[in-house]
Amino acid sequence: MKKYITILLAVFFTASLLCTGAIAQDISKIKYPAVNKLKMPVIEKITLDNGIRLYLVEDNKLPTFNISVRINGGDYLEPADKVGLVSILGQTMRTGGTTKWTGDELDELLEGVGASVETYGSFTSCGASVSSLSDFSATGIEILAQILRNPTFDEDKIELAKVQEKAGISRRNDDPDQIGNREFAKMIYGDNSVFSRYTEYKTINNITREDLVQFHSAYCAPQNVQMAIWGDFKKDDIVKLIKAHFGDWKINSVEVPPLPEVDYQYRSEVRYADKTDINQSKILMGHIGGRVGDEDYAATIIMNSILGGGFGNRMFNTIRSKEGLAYATYGVYTANISYPGVFRNYTATKSETTAKAIREMIKVIRSMQTDPPSDVELSKAKDSYLNSFVFKFDTKSEVVNRIMSYDFYGLPENHLQLLKEKIEKVTSDDVVAAAKARLRPDKLCLFVTGNTTEFDSPLGDLGFGVATEVDITIPSAEDKPELVINAETLAMGKELFAKTITAHGGLDKFKSIKTTSGTGTVSIITPNGPFPLAFEEYTEFPDNRYQAYITPAGKMYDIHTSAGGWKTDQQTGQIVAKSEEELTKDEVNKFKNIVHLFMTAGEPEYQTVYNGSGSVGDTPVEYISIVDGNGTMTCRLAVKKSNGELVAKYFEDETPTGSGNVEEIYTEFLDVAGMKIPVGMDRFLEGRKVLGVNFEKFEINVTIPEGTFDKPQ
Repeated sequence: MKKYITILLAVFFTASLLCTGAIAQDISKIKYPAVNKLKMPVIEKITLDNGIRLYLVEDNKLPTFNISVRINGGDYLEPADKVGLVSILGQTMRTGGTTKWTGDELDELLEGVGASVETYGSFTSCGASVSSLSDFSATGIEILAQILRNPTFDEDKIELAKVQEKAGISRRNDDPDQIGNREFAKMIYGDNSVFSRYTEYKTINNITREDLVQFHSAYCAPQNVQMAIWGDFKKDDIVKLIKAHFGDWKINSVEVPPLPEVDYQYRSEVRYADKTDINQSKILMGHIGGRVGDEDYAATIIMNSILGGGFGNRMFNTIRSKEGLAYATYGVYTANISYPGVFRNYTATKSETTAKAIREMIKVIRSMQTDPPSDVELSKAKDSYLNSFVFKFDTKSEVVNRIMSYDFYGLPENHLQLLKEKIEKVTSDDVVAAAKARLRPDKLCLFVTGNTTEFDSPLGDLGFGVATEVDITIPSAEDKPELVINAETLAMGKELFAKTITAHGGLDKFKSIKTTSGTGTVSIITPNGPFPLAFEEYTEFPDNRYQAYITPAGKMYDIHTSAGGWKTDQQTGQIVAKSEEELTKDEVNKFKNIVHLFMTAGEPEYQTVYNGSGSVGDTPVEYISIVDGNGTMTCRLAVKKSNGELVAKYFEDETPTGSGNVEEIYTEFLDVAGMKIPVGMDRFLEGRKVLGVNFEKFEINVTIPEGTFDKPQ
């Protein structure tokens, strides 16, 4: 044993000597090879007769071929009531197919040659990309030409794109940071500015195929198109192919409007979103930023790095390291080419330290104007930029796309090199001067997402003025007429509801119903198509209801009785008792059941209120709102203006795919003992179809099997 210990000590001692020697070595004598000079690829520019601008870089090292297309014109050109149009256009130019190939045929064709062609829509531009082996460059160019020039915008693909957009809307309040980013942009650029608006269910529903066709026709024209092409090709061959497919594309007379000017007024303002379900405050603070063309742009880059960029910056050192208020914090002064960027500072801190963190953030911002950067800060900030400079040239793709962008905005090709030289010359005085010119620590906009009941100080006491709460509720897709309850609307509602019941068989017949039973199929709409499930149900009026869905894993139950209820827990598969909240919801939901509503007409449990007229599809309708004893609307019925027959029902609900306004369109009716019962229906959540329900069998006054409403075994 002693022998082994002796050996280990010897090894350790030897290793220590080696390490000590390495440390003691004079590193100043180590010679480093010179850094290779940056070698810019040769970019050849060609403009076709119809205005298409080509940027070509031949690179024969690998057998690959690539095109990146930029089309001038993007989101900012959308009508305010159709926000999301360019995003959907960007998806469906490719997925919606062309006059030569459907979208599915394009998928198969590209898969067969191992290539991809994609399209996009963004704030200032639309575009496309091609990536393939060089052997299939001709195929890629032909497909690109078809997509850019002859898209068909298939209706099914448009609907699919709308579903995806709506799914994003339904989730937008899940992340507190997303709430803050959205609302802070509105504070900086304006609540109704094109720079800060976002999609809503209604704006997505307003978009039609014709809108896409018109936007494409107006702005997707050759004079607005730039193409960066790089990879394994011969210039003359590729230019010939491009001319063959794009040379006869005619210029149109539509001019692309410029971006609107940003009229920013420096001010102090505070807004907040109250989120009681989180224990961290997400703080955003700042004001308008700058432009790339500003004289002191280089100094603002260094100022930005010292303030809040990377580890060891002032915001990090104060908020996180010194005060221990946050794990995540930063400050950034951004600049855009075509419109001003944003000066934004962020901290995520405990609810109980919200006000303290805000005060410390302001101190750090103010320090940029009063405390010149130390030599270490200045050196670190400049090195951070200069050491990363080489990575701006590490791929041909990056370089040629950047030159294409610079060309569009009128910047010189050597813009980055010129900026690098200016960065190298930035002094401590330059940073302070930039901070004094660009930062307004006394006029900041503040937005906080958090639980206001736990804040260490009211936001209104922080010197920003009165704190204003913003409503982050996601608006419904439906325009709901104002509900007015008075003697006139009650009388009109009662008369119209009686007309509806008569159209479906009459009040006496519905009052004779004691029980109902039914079986059928519910089809849940998924991205991969409908997922059908069989179901069975029994109802014993007024309070007992049984529903069961037949799944591969067995039955899933939903049972309500006057004494309680049970359900299948979807996580465990066990039968559990319903909570008080769930039982209360069941009571509310029974007023949405058509048979229950018809059979209890005239009883004091609810009121029927006339709620205006409109149309469902092409059918003129009138609306009846069902209001409970507290004056709360539980649902709204749309009935035919001509005869009072049911057309649709509307209500708020939580569904497996989100919560919001549900529209239930009736597609089929069945005559049951002289009563017209709805047995087929499609349900839409904020305009997006989520399921279809079809009864294969529906019976009234049946004998319900004993034990149906007991807890399942």
